[in-house]
Amino acid sequence: MTANGSQPAQAERYKYSTCAFEQCGRRFRQPQGPGRPRRYCQDACRRRAQRMRSRQRDKESAVVYAPRWGPGIAHRLQELAAELVDAENRNSDLAELVERAATVGAEVTHYLGAAVHDARLAGASWAEVAHKARVSEATARARWGSTPLRRQLRRRARDAAVPNALPVETGGQQAAAPAEHRSRLGAAVSSLLRAQGRPAQTVAQEAGVSPSCVSRLMTGQRVPDWPVVFTLVTAAGGRPEEFRLLWEWARGHRQPSRRSMTAALTRFHGALLGLQWAAGRPHNTDDAALNAVLSGELVPDWGTTHQLVLRLGGIPEQVRPLWEDVQYTFLLAHDFFPEKGVHDAQDFT
Repeated sequence: MTANGSQPAQAERYKYSTCAFEQCGRRFRQPQGPGRPRRYCQDACRRRAQRMRSRQRDKESAVVYAPRWGPGIAHRLQELAAELVDAENRNSDLAELVERAATVGAEVTHYLGAAVHDARLAGASWAEVAHKARVSEATARARWGSTPLRRQLRRRARDAAVPNALPVETGGQQAAAPAEHRSRLGAAVSSLLRAQGRPAQTVAQEAGVSPSCVSRLMTGQRVPDWPVVFTLVTAAGGRPEEFRLLWEWARGHRQPSRRSMTAALTRFHGALLGLQWAAGRPHNTDDAALNAVLSGELVPDWGTTHQLVLRLGGIPEQVRPLWEDVQYTFLLAHDFFPEKGVHDAQDFT
């Protein structure tokens, strides 16, 4: 009873709240008595909200804990720039020059995203990123946040996929069965994940592909398109150029020959490093000569290369066109070899 003898209204006797779970939003009556007020109308809504928060945290942290992207993209940018120089030296048509310049420009954009990713990985705050990139913090988050970066990585992988690949030439000798090529690529990817200590499921999530796709790739059951392999290798912390030739062989493709010096050296040593991954061997061994070849400091004669490819479980006649491309560029460059190996190569063609 109130002071004037009337009954109190129901709204005055009970307190009502709105369920904090957005997908529910139902009004519910707060229980009477001591204790904190409830935020959810029932325990089921509380559990569902907690699961959604957990998934959101995992999604936001996927890029933060991914491996560094900058080195691999910078290396690819150097190769694209060398190919542009090569096209200019050949007095290529304006259309080709414009297309190559656009590709370099796109790779610069991808590199900026990778550089921000690596800075965030090292602990930089969004305020620091925004200050150093000379943009607002809101712009930095919108341009280089978790979701935009993953989308950018997939777009870069699509751009890196090269059309019009040619059938493999084996110099008249019988090539290995397709299953062997698929197994070699799968073994290389497996070795990379073991070396980096990365679970396949985690890498699949970061790359935006299904775990079953990664599993079938690693067991040699199927070979996905190059953008998928490119993204997986990058997400695992590897260098895609070391896996490109393995993928081409597994798909029965290869690139046309006669490239610039930088491109020829990169592909030759990338093929050897890919075979090394497939063989499950460490990248640093006690064999000084082998390390010199695999690190890009030395291009041996064909006899030595032939034996090295066999030791790595590869097919020499598949590697020979790459070795010949390197010899061709050396002839045009008066047998010059860069002082610091392939990583310091310049275009002299």
